Amino acid sequence: LNTGAVFAEQQMGRDIFLKYLKRFGVDEKTGIDVPAEGRGNLKRLNPKEKDIAFATASYGQGVSVTPIELLSAVSAIANGGNLMRPYVNSALLPKLVRRVVTEKTAMDVTGMMISAVNKAEVGKINGYNIAGKSGTAYVPDFKDGGYTEDVINTYVGFGPASNPKFIILVKIDKPIGAPLAGVTVVPAFRDLAQFIINYYSIAPDAL
Repeated sequence: LNTGAVFAEQQMGRDIFLKYLKRFGVDEKTGIDVPAEGRGNLKRLNPKEKDIAFATASYGQGVSVTPIELLSAVSAIANGGNLMRPYVNSALLPKLVRRVVTEKTAMDVTGMMISAVNKAEVGKINGYNIAGKSGTAYVPDFKDGGYTEDVINTYVGFGPASNPKFIILVKIDKPIGAPLAGVTVVPAFRDLAQFIINYYSIAPDAL
């Protein structure tokens, strides 16, 4: 719930909240080996802004993040708290950028993400612990300010959670009727995850 995200942000305070967004790399290029990489925008999170700016940022409004930044940030949870540089060229070696959170924190967050998948059931795959999170964000009105009635549906998840082999981000811009992510991108994520599991014969990690 958005209210839960706001509560968590208020408990940690502005400085710590912004510190961790930056540690997860939300406003910096990942260094992936592709041309013209963009970067997210956290400019609204400054001392002059009212508390509402930080409250809405806690659930993803008023700030921006690129798809590869989001994948990289969630991968840090899958990697036990380590932020890694993503790469396309298989000749490159894995490169540690920095530790973002402790291994225990990463495990705790992973547990929450597994619980979210299992309770919602839409993204669940029998025999596997899948960690995932959906998002539904309103599209800004760049002409008149504020937001439009259109949304962006996003789902990011990884698995098997005990020893992650893949991470997937599915994003749909302006789906007709502005539905929740649970009925658009989550089924697409589940189908792709199932295909990857079958293709690579990934062993199950859950009863």
